[in-house]
Amino acid sequence: MDDGMILSVQGLKKHFPVTRGMFFPKAVGNVKAVDNITFHMRQGETLGLVGESGCGKSTTANTVLALETPTSGRVLFQGRDISRFNRRELFHFRRNIQAVFQDPFRSLNPRKKVRKIIGEPLWVHKVGTKKEIENRIAEFATLVGFTPRQTGQYPHEFSGGQRQRIAIARALALNPKMIVLDEPVSALDVSIQAQILNLLMDLRTQFGLTYLIISHDLAVVEHISTHIGVMYLGNLVELAHGEDLYGSPRHPYTRALLSSVPVADPEVIREVTLEGEVPSPMNPPAGCPFHPRCPEIISKCREAVPGRKEVSPGHWVSCHCSF
Repeated sequence: MDDGMILSVQGLKKHFPVTRGMFFPKAVGNVKAVDNITFHMRQGETLGLVGESGCGKSTTANTVLALETPTSGRVLFQGRDISRFNRRELFHFRRNIQAVFQDPFRSLNPRKKVRKIIGEPLWVHKVGTKKEIENRIAEFATLVGFTPRQTGQYPHEFSGGQRQRIAIARALALNPKMIVLDEPVSALDVSIQAQILNLLMDLRTQFGLTYLIISHDLAVVEHISTHIGVMYLGNLVELAHGEDLYGSPRHPYTRALLSSVPVADPEVIREVTLEGEVPSPMNPPAGCPFHPRCPEIISKCREAVPGRKEVSPGHWVSCHCSF
């Protein structure tokens, strides 16, 4: 394994069975939430996974966090398959990879004070003495913009952006190697989104963190991500360095997503070429999963699933029309 490699996702599939019948349920199919995706992350990188709702981003995140078991494929953390961890190894794994979820109004226990929320991972993993834990709580609360006195308050006494800062402090408490952020700013006002993203970038530099950030908005992940992966119907259709993807998108779906991002210049008019609805992941189309909506379709798209090809160094595309 590459010495700097922290996460390796190889041929990952996650299918959920669909059943009918209350008393004698019978399997009638599978929802192909994630369907054979591969990517790798090195220490200090930030991968932004983007795409429309229902494309499999959050399922990918949950599988990386070991909250879901892969149907097939592997998730390697520092070279080890997390699906083979025993109870003790899984406990240690959770210390090294933490999560920040979408809704700060639901991810924090309303009955606990902030100091208890930030300190809970430390107590669970028995990190330090009582005094050391108290000092650590104060340190990380200050790091995300709170005073030690504010840690005596409850979550409902804070705004949405402040609550998300609490969630970030809790994720940092164990000094993890990696943080998975599932739509971390989508529930916040635009001005607050920028503050949270800037905070995350500062923390990444300070602690050498690795981020996997899930978002439906290409504009949100543009400045924070070193790499961008575009998902569609459970498939990773394009993966590239951030500058390459925004400067030279190769997949028609990526270009459609970028054309829908608003720009500040009123003179700039972008044509959104994407039409139709996302097919059902229970019954995806044959061939390329994007071909029913693709403006550049050729006959091969209806017949064969496109392979994953490197069109330039570090820039991967799954598309018959891009080569």
